[in-house]
Amino acid sequence: MPTHAARTRRRTHPPEIRDPHDLRACECPMAAIREESYDDEYDGQYHGPCAAGFVLEHGEGDGIPPFDYDELEELALRFREDRRTRGIQEANTDWVSGPLDEWLDGLDGDRCPDRATLMAFAAGMHETLAIRDALILSLVVDERHCPKSQLMEFAARPHRARTKKAMGRLLTWAFEDEGLVPDEDRCRIGVDILLEMAVASPVPYCIQPLAVVSYVLWWLGDPKAAVFALQCLLLDEDCSLAAMIFSASDRGIAPAWCKARTLAAGR
Repeated sequence: MPTHAARTRRRTHPPEIRDPHDLRACECPMAAIREESYDDEYDGQYHGPCAAGFVLEHGEGDGIPPFDYDELEELALRFREDRRTRGIQEANTDWVSGPLDEWLDGLDGDRCPDRATLMAFAAGMHETLAIRDALILSLVVDERHCPKSQLMEFAARPHRARTKKAMGRLLTWAFEDEGLVPDEDRCRIGVDILLEMAVASPVPYCIQPLAVVSYVLWWLGDPKAAVFALQCLLLDEDCSLAAMIFSASDRGIAPAWCKARTLAAGR
């Protein structure tokens, strides 16, 4: 596990889920994606890469060179100011449209997203979890049911009632329908890309890529989901998505397709 600096109030286990809303969310992590708040103060101001210990799921190679902390900070500041100036919808749309094309091409095996794209995602996810959620949907639901136009809605207009309803419907369907089996190759490629992004990114920019990795591995029924969720919590105890995935893994909560596979194997 990486050993770099974490928060002052560092925990070695996920926070307890106290309110009833959070407890219900843990019954279905697929429906638990929502906005979180962040505290960006870290011990020692660690600006190095989120290094060590991660093995790529689907490929080989030494990965990409580490991202520069100051460069990521500059990107995030530019994005934040654009959101304030032009509004969330326009700024998010312009920020994510090109990178999302490269991401989808990468999932199809056409080409790997370049360094600038990965940095845009790392900075973007740190500023708004709507971008993170769009990446999750791109892996959990195939392009027939969730094309790029829908992913752009999730990334750029997350607070619209229609967008929230569509996301909830897709995630609940993915969780409850045992016939919806993941495209494992596509998901593993996505996990590899996200791990490269996380390993290259300094704290706090590595946290959300790791949270997506934990979510996708949980969706695949991979026990390593809990390992990555715990890593997120060691870096940021307030990462509620990681807490929910850790809790779901610990309690044996899994998508319907995983349960159906387990039942079939036991016959």
